[in-house]
Amino acid sequence: MRPENRYLLALYASPRRRGNTSLLLDSLVEGAGEAGVEAVSFRVAEMDIRPCRGCEACSRDGECVQRDDMQAIYPHLERAGAVALAAPIFSMHICAQAKALIDRCQRFWALTYVLGKHPVDDGLAARRRGLFISCCGRDAPETFECTRPTVAYFFHVIRVKDWDSQTYAGVDAAGEIRKVTGALQRAAGWGRSLRDWGSGAP
Repeated sequence: MRPENRYLLALYASPRRRGNTSLLLDSLVEGAGEAGVEAVSFRVAEMDIRPCRGCEACSRDGECVQRDDMQAIYPHLERAGAVALAAPIFSMHICAQAKALIDRCQRFWALTYVLGKHPVDDGLAARRRGLFISCCGRDAPETFECTRPTVAYFFHVIRVKDWDSQTYAGVDAAGEIRKVTGALQRAAGWGRSLRDWGSGAP
């Protein structure tokens, strides 16, 4: 992996700055820092990211016609060597802030499947890593099953083949994740594991 790709894109989608998924992602970013991997972070819920309009304009040239804060995130979705999305469950699915971001990745779908090209080159795509972090108040791990197709699509369309998830059920009140044994440490460990990712690549 080239030096310019050796960084983490951290996407905080929860509207709670000190919510549980945010704390987990904080730990991941800290772990990555310990491994010498810098992070570029976005507080998605605090940004102007409008829903996809379904206008199909991106099928003409691969660009989204909406000019909002998503324009700041697109380049990192193309270049980051690792991508972490932290989003809680609201009303039995991924929160709306995260879903809006994922829907706006339609331009990547258009680039790949309509225009036959993609800004993520094959070498980077083969080595990129991803992590989905989520918590829900309902004490039922099966709640997260509904997120898998959506998150799998997100990582697929930005060409992240190697991705995993860390999900925690029965975690509701802000900060409650601190009471879950090993949760923050597990997130930090994933961040530290980036120390050697992409080694040996050109």
